[in-house]
Amino acid sequence: MNTDELIEQVIDIVNMPPYDSADSVLPFINGAQRRIADALLLPDLKDGFGTVLTTVGGMEADLPAEYHKNLFMARVAGADMDIFTDVVSMSRIRGGISLDTGDVEAVATKRGAIIYQAVPLAATTIELYFYRLPVAMVEGGYPDGANGNDDFDWAIIHGACEKIFARIEDGMEGSKVNTAYHHEMFVEKMDILDAYCVQQGIEHPNRPSTKLSWLGVR
Repeated sequence: MNTDELIEQVIDIVNMPPYDSADSVLPFINGAQRRIADALLLPDLKDGFGTVLTTVGGMEADLPAEYHKNLFMARVAGADMDIFTDVVSMSRIRGGISLDTGDVEAVATKRGAIIYQAVPLAATTIELYFYRLPVAMVEGGYPDGANGNDDFDWAIIHGACEKIFARIEDGMEGSKVNTAYHHEMFVEKMDILDAYCVQQGIEHPNRPSTKLSWLGVR
């Protein structure tokens, strides 16, 4: 489905003002897309690429704006760097974090930044490959993450409906029937989509290097 079709589905399901226009529904559609991308390794998002430039005398740089998660490769001049899941792991393995100078050999991510070791004497470009943020949908566009997958589309629809009904049913006595239903359907579609994402990682790795195993599969 394209974005317009997703919006129409949500409007038809909710069938209640003020959630009866594209402007009112689109933020919930995009919110659902982001929730899915936060939880899963969507195959269309594994093509994230960006570069950072090291600073002389510093050991960290801001990650590219489109970076989301799962840095799976870092290169300097075509050479692969060691990647650590966090700074603590890098410190333990390497015997500490310091401003000692030398060629970049290892990297780790930390709250929107990349930490590198050692610290090069001259500004150095590090190439990064990662899962990127999904592009926000606009009218006439398409969802971003698993384009053409029906379970992805319906996960977005149910995720949007869940959040809308949570607002509508807020403060109501008794159980929030519609909120609970769409939450259940969202979880169901997420389970199916998760299995699809794992299979895609196995069958279509598309890694920028054959030297390392594909880290898209958990």
